[in-house]
Amino acid sequence: MLFRIVMLLSALLLANPLQATMEFQRIEGETSTEFIYQRPPLPTLSFMLNNQQMRGQHSSKKKYSAELAELHVRHQLLLNSVKLQQRGVKIRLSPNNLPLTVTVSGGDLHQVAAIRDKLAATQQQAYQSYLQRDYLYLLTTNLGESYVIPDHVRVMREHLALLQPVAASFISLYGRNNIRKISAQIAQWLQQIPYQDLSDRRESAGAGYLTPVQMLMANQGDCDSKAVVFAAVLRNIFPKLGIAIIYFNDHAVIAAQIPALDDELTVQLNNMSYLLLDPTGPAAMPLGKLNPPYDVQLQSRQFSYRLF
Repeated sequence: MLFRIVMLLSALLLANPLQATMEFQRIEGETSTEFIYQRPPLPTLSFMLNNQQMRGQHSSKKKYSAELAELHVRHQLLLNSVKLQQRGVKIRLSPNNLPLTVTVSGGDLHQVAAIRDKLAATQQQAYQSYLQRDYLYLLTTNLGESYVIPDHVRVMREHLALLQPVAASFISLYGRNNIRKISAQIAQWLQQIPYQDLSDRRESAGAGYLTPVQMLMANQGDCDSKAVVFAAVLRNIFPKLGIAIIYFNDHAVIAAQIPALDDELTVQLNNMSYLLLDPTGPAAMPLGKLNPPYDVQLQSRQFSYRLF
Protein backbone atom coordinates (compact mmCIF):
# COMPACT_ATOMS: atom_id res chain seq x y z
CA MET A 1 0.00 0.00 0.00
CA LEU A 2 1.29 3.46 -0.87
CA PHE A 3 0.65 6.70 0.96
CA ARG A 4 1.14 9.96 -0.92
CA ILE A 5 1.72 13.29 0.77
CA VAL A 6 1.91 16.46 -1.31
CA MET A 7 2.88 19.86 0.06
CA LEU A 8 3.20 23.15 -1.80
CA LEU A 9 5.92 25.38 -0.45
CA SER A 10 5.57 29.13 -0.76
CA ALA A 11 8.93 30.18 0.59
CA LEU A 12 9.85 33.64 -0.64
CA LEU A 13 13.35 33.23 -2.01
CA LEU A 14 14.35 36.84 -2.07
CA ALA A 15 17.56 36.40 -4.04
CA ASN A 16 15.87 34.36 -6.77
CA PRO A 17 12.11 34.99 -7.09
CA LEU A 18 11.88 32.58 -10.04
CA GLN A 19 12.24 29.73 -7.57
CA ALA A 20 9.61 30.88 -5.11
CA THR A 21 7.73 27.56 -4.91
CA MET A 22 8.67 23.92 -4.55
CA GLU A 23 6.25 21.02 -4.58
CA PHE A 24 7.13 18.24 -2.20
CA GLN A 25 5.84 14.68 -2.38
CA ARG A 26 6.52 11.80 -0.03
CA ILE A 27 5.44 8.38 -1.20
CA GLU A 28 5.65 5.74 1.50
CA GLY A 29 5.98 2.11 0.37
CA GLU A 30 6.42 -1.18 2.22
CA THR A 31 10.22 -1.12 2.25
CA SER A 32 11.19 2.37 1.15
CA THR A 33 9.97 5.96 1.00
CA GLU A 34 10.37 8.16 -2.05
CA PHE A 35 10.99 11.89 -1.64
CA ILE A 36 10.22 14.06 -4.67
CA TYR A 37 10.94 17.78 -4.98
CA GLN A 38 9.61 19.58 -8.04
CA ARG A 39 11.34 22.96 -8.20
CA PRO A 40 10.90 24.60 -11.61
CA PRO A 41 12.82 25.69 -13.57
CA LEU A 42 15.35 23.29 -11.99
CA PRO A 43 15.09 19.56 -12.70
CA THR A 44 13.07 17.41 -10.30
CA LEU A 45 15.05 15.96 -7.40
CA SER A 46 14.01 12.54 -6.12
CA PHE A 47 15.48 9.75 -4.02
CA MET A 48 14.42 6.61 -2.15
CA LEU A 49 15.31 5.97 1.50
CA ASN A 50 15.08 2.57 3.15
CA ASN A 51 12.33 2.46 5.79
CA GLN A 52 14.18 0.05 8.05
CA GLN A 53 17.30 2.19 7.99
CA MET A 54 15.24 5.29 8.79
CA ARG A 55 13.59 3.58 11.75
CA GLY A 56 17.00 2.45 12.98
CA GLN A 57 18.42 5.95 13.17
CA HIS A 58 18.54 7.95 16.38
CA SER A 59 15.37 10.02 16.61
CA SER A 60 15.38 11.32 20.17
CA LYS A 61 14.51 14.99 20.63
CA LYS A 62 15.44 15.09 24.31
CA LYS A 63 16.28 18.50 25.65
CA TYR A 64 19.25 18.69 27.97
CA SER A 65 18.28 18.71 31.63
CA ALA A 66 20.87 19.79 34.19
CA GLU A 67 18.78 18.17 36.92
CA LEU A 68 18.69 14.77 35.19
CA ALA A 69 22.37 15.04 34.37
CA GLU A 70 23.18 15.64 38.04
CA LEU A 71 21.03 12.68 39.11
CA HIS A 72 22.89 10.44 36.67
CA VAL A 73 26.28 11.68 37.91
CA ARG A 74 25.26 11.40 41.56
CA HIS A 75 24.14 7.79 41.06
CA GLN A 76 27.48 6.84 39.47
CA LEU A 77 29.40 8.57 42.27
CA LEU A 78 27.44 6.68 44.91
CA LEU A 79 28.19 3.37 43.23
CA ASN A 80 31.89 4.14 42.96
CA SER A 81 32.08 5.54 46.50
CA VAL A 82 31.04 2.15 47.84
CA LYS A 83 33.83 0.47 45.88
CA LEU A 84 36.42 3.03 47.01
CA GLN A 85 35.44 3.11 50.66
CA GLN A 86 38.41 2.16 52.87
CA ARG A 87 39.14 2.07 56.58
CA GLY A 88 40.03 5.50 57.88
CA VAL A 89 38.48 7.32 54.89
CA LYS A 90 35.11 9.09 54.81
CA ILE A 91 33.36 9.90 51.51
CA ARG A 92 30.39 12.24 51.63
CA LEU A 93 28.12 13.52 48.87
CA SER A 94 26.10 16.67 49.42
CA PRO A 95 22.35 16.24 50.10
CA ASN A 96 20.07 15.89 47.08
CA ASN A 97 18.59 19.36 47.63
CA LEU A 98 22.02 21.03 47.37
CA PRO A 99 24.46 21.36 44.45
CA LEU A 100 26.51 18.21 44.01
CA THR A 101 29.82 18.20 45.86
CA VAL A 102 32.05 15.33 47.00
CA THR A 103 34.09 15.46 50.21
CA VAL A 104 36.85 12.96 51.01
CA SER A 105 38.59 13.03 54.39
CA GLY A 106 41.01 10.81 56.31
CA GLY A 107 44.34 10.62 58.05
CA ASP A 108 46.36 9.36 55.08
CA LEU A 109 46.67 12.35 52.75
CA HIS A 110 48.02 10.26 49.84
CA GLN A 111 45.13 7.84 50.19
CA VAL A 112 42.62 10.70 50.35
CA ALA A 113 44.14 12.39 47.27
CA ALA A 114 44.05 9.13 45.28
CA ILE A 115 40.37 8.52 46.09
CA ARG A 116 39.49 12.16 45.38
CA ASP A 117 41.13 11.90 41.94
CA LYS A 118 39.26 8.67 41.16
CA LEU A 119 35.92 10.21 42.12
CA ALA A 120 36.66 13.31 40.04
CA ALA A 121 37.32 11.06 37.06
CA THR A 122 34.09 9.18 37.78
CA GLN A 123 32.17 12.45 37.87
CA GLN A 124 33.58 13.57 34.51
CA GLN A 125 33.01 10.17 32.87
CA ALA A 126 29.46 9.96 34.19
CA TYR A 127 28.61 13.40 32.81
CA GLN A 128 30.07 12.51 29.41
CA SER A 129 28.17 9.22 29.35
CA TYR A 130 24.93 11.10 30.05
CA LEU A 131 25.60 13.45 27.15
CA GLN A 132 26.57 10.62 24.83
CA ARG A 133 23.49 8.58 25.71
CA ASP A 134 21.22 11.44 24.63
CA TYR A 135 23.31 12.52 21.61
CA LEU A 136 24.42 15.74 23.27
CA TYR A 137 27.74 17.60 23.26
CA LEU A 138 29.32 20.15 25.59
CA LEU A 139 30.53 23.00 23.38
CA THR A 140 33.13 25.42 24.74
CA THR A 141 33.37 28.80 23.05
CA ASN A 142 36.50 30.83 22.40
CA LEU A 143 35.43 32.99 25.37
CA GLY A 144 35.48 30.00 27.70
CA GLU A 145 31.69 29.66 27.95
CA SER A 146 30.22 26.16 27.81
CA TYR A 147 26.73 25.01 26.86
CA VAL A 148 25.10 21.81 25.71
CA ILE A 149 24.01 21.30 22.11
CA PRO A 150 22.99 18.29 19.99
CA ASP A 151 25.96 16.20 18.88
CA HIS A 152 25.71 17.25 15.23
CA VAL A 153 28.97 15.56 14.24
CA ARG A 154 27.89 12.17 15.56
CA VAL A 155 24.42 12.47 14.01
CA MET A 156 25.94 13.37 10.63
CA ARG A 157 28.34 10.42 10.67
CA GLU A 158 25.61 7.97 11.64
CA HIS A 159 23.38 9.20 8.79
CA LEU A 160 25.99 8.98 6.04
CA ALA A 161 24.92 5.55 4.76
CA LEU A 162 21.23 6.41 4.90
CA LEU A 163 21.68 9.63 2.90
CA GLN A 164 23.78 8.09 0.11
CA PRO A 165 20.72 8.02 -2.22
CA VAL A 166 20.35 11.79 -1.74
CA ALA A 167 23.96 12.30 -2.81
CA ALA A 168 23.49 9.92 -5.75
CA SER A 169 20.49 11.93 -6.94
CA PHE A 170 22.50 15.16 -6.96
CA ILE A 171 25.37 13.42 -8.78
CA SER A 172 22.97 12.17 -11.46
CA LEU A 173 21.71 15.72 -12.00
CA TYR A 174 24.93 17.73 -11.71
CA GLY A 175 27.88 15.33 -11.79
CA ARG A 176 30.73 15.56 -9.32
CA ASN A 177 33.32 17.49 -11.33
CA ASN A 178 32.19 20.98 -10.24
CA ILE A 179 32.17 21.16 -6.45
CA ARG A 180 30.90 24.75 -6.41
CA LYS A 181 27.95 23.94 -8.64
CA ILE A 182 26.81 20.86 -6.76
CA SER A 183 27.33 22.56 -3.37
CA ALA A 184 25.18 25.48 -4.49
CA GLN A 185 22.44 23.11 -5.66
CA ILE A 186 22.39 21.18 -2.38
CA ALA A 187 22.21 24.46 -0.45
CA GLN A 188 19.42 25.77 -2.69
CA TRP A 189 17.35 22.62 -2.17
CA LEU A 190 17.66 22.91 1.62
CA GLN A 191 16.91 26.63 1.56
CA GLN A 192 13.54 25.85 -0.07
CA ILE A 193 12.55 23.42 2.68
CA PRO A 194 10.45 25.37 5.24
CA TYR A 195 12.45 26.91 8.04
CA GLN A 196 11.75 26.09 11.68
CA ASP A 197 13.13 28.72 14.04
CA LEU A 198 15.62 27.88 16.80
CA SER A 199 16.18 30.27 19.70
CA ASP A 200 19.54 31.18 21.21
CA ARG A 201 21.47 27.88 21.39
CA ARG A 202 22.85 28.85 24.79
CA GLU A 203 19.30 28.66 26.17
CA SER A 204 17.61 26.10 23.92
CA ALA A 205 19.81 23.12 24.96
CA GLY A 206 18.93 21.26 21.77
CA ALA A 207 15.18 21.91 21.76
CA GLY A 208 13.77 22.10 18.22
CA TYR A 209 16.60 20.22 16.55
CA LEU A 210 15.51 17.56 14.06
CA THR A 211 17.76 14.74 12.91
CA PRO A 212 18.12 14.24 9.12
CA VAL A 213 15.35 11.60 9.06
CA GLN A 214 13.03 13.75 11.15
CA MET A 215 13.72 16.81 9.01
CA LEU A 216 13.07 15.03 5.72
CA MET A 217 9.91 13.37 7.00
CA ALA A 218 8.55 16.61 8.48
CA ASN A 219 9.80 18.68 5.52
CA GLN A 220 11.02 21.42 7.82
CA GLY A 221 14.09 22.16 9.87
CA ASP A 222 16.16 24.76 11.66
CA CYS A 223 19.64 25.92 10.76
CA ASP A 224 21.31 23.08 12.68
CA SER A 225 19.17 20.42 11.03
CA LYS A 226 19.82 21.72 7.53
CA ALA A 227 23.54 22.12 8.17
CA VAL A 228 23.84 18.45 9.21
CA VAL A 229 21.95 17.23 6.11
CA PHE A 230 24.10 19.43 3.88
CA ALA A 231 27.30 18.10 5.46
CA ALA A 232 26.19 14.47 5.14
CA VAL A 233 25.20 14.79 1.47
CA LEU A 234 28.37 16.67 0.54
CA ARG A 235 30.57 14.23 2.48
CA ASN A 236 28.98 11.33 0.57
CA ILE A 237 29.93 13.03 -2.70
CA PHE A 238 33.40 14.19 -1.61
CA PRO A 239 34.53 11.81 1.19
CA LYS A 240 37.84 13.60 1.87
CA LEU A 241 36.47 17.15 1.83
CA GLY A 242 36.99 19.22 4.97
CA ILE A 243 33.62 20.34 6.34
CA ALA A 244 32.81 22.21 9.55
CA ILE A 245 29.75 23.55 11.32
CA ILE A 246 30.09 27.14 12.51
CA TYR A 247 28.14 28.13 15.63
CA PHE A 248 26.96 31.66 16.34
CA ASN A 249 24.82 32.33 19.42
CA ASP A 250 21.54 31.95 17.52
CA HIS A 251 22.56 30.48 14.18
CA ALA A 252 24.64 27.74 12.55
CA VAL A 253 26.17 27.63 9.06
CA ILE A 254 28.56 25.44 7.08
CA ALA A 255 32.20 25.99 6.19
CA ALA A 256 33.83 23.71 3.62
CA GLN A 257 37.10 23.51 1.73
CA ILE A 258 35.54 24.72 -1.50
CA PRO A 259 37.42 27.11 -3.83
CA ALA A 260 36.27 30.67 -3.15
CA LEU A 261 35.90 33.69 -5.39
CA ASP A 262 37.53 36.98 -4.43
CA ASP A 263 34.42 38.56 -2.90
CA GLU A 264 33.28 35.49 -0.94
CA LEU A 265 33.56 34.96 2.81
CA THR A 266 36.15 32.47 3.99
CA VAL A 267 37.53 31.54 7.40
CA GLN A 268 40.75 29.93 8.57
CA LEU A 269 40.20 26.73 10.57
CA ASN A 270 43.26 24.72 11.61
CA ASN A 271 45.34 26.81 9.17
CA MET A 272 43.10 25.83 6.25
CA SER A 273 40.76 28.06 4.26
CA TYR A 274 37.05 27.21 4.38
CA LEU A 275 34.29 28.80 2.29
CA LEU A 276 31.16 29.87 4.18
CA LEU A 277 27.67 28.90 3.05
CA ASP A 278 24.26 29.05 4.68
CA PRO A 279 21.70 26.38 3.66
CA THR A 280 19.05 27.65 6.10
CA GLY A 281 16.72 29.69 3.88
CA PRO A 282 14.03 30.68 3.22
CA ALA A 283 15.90 33.26 1.13
CA ALA A 284 18.35 31.88 -1.44
CA MET A 285 21.84 32.61 -0.13
CA PRO A 286 24.75 32.28 -2.61
CA LEU A 287 28.01 30.58 -1.70
CA GLY A 288 30.33 32.74 0.36
CA LYS A 289 27.61 35.05 1.71
CA LEU A 290 26.14 35.47 5.20
CA ASN A 291 23.43 37.79 6.42
CA PRO A 292 24.25 40.47 9.02
CA PRO A 293 25.30 40.28 11.79
CA TYR A 294 26.90 36.89 11.13
CA ASP A 295 29.26 38.23 8.45
CA VAL A 296 30.67 40.70 10.98
CA GLN A 297 30.81 38.10 13.75
CA LEU A 298 32.70 35.79 11.43
CA GLN A 299 35.34 38.41 10.66
CA SER A 300 35.84 39.11 14.38
CA ARG A 301 35.83 35.35 15.10
CA GLN A 302 32.84 35.51 17.41
CA PHE A 303 31.95 31.90 16.76
CA SER A 304 32.73 28.32 17.71
CA TYR A 305 33.09 25.37 15.36
CA ARG A 306 33.38 21.62 15.05
CA LEU A 307 34.86 19.65 12.17
CA PHE A 308 32.71 16.93 10.67
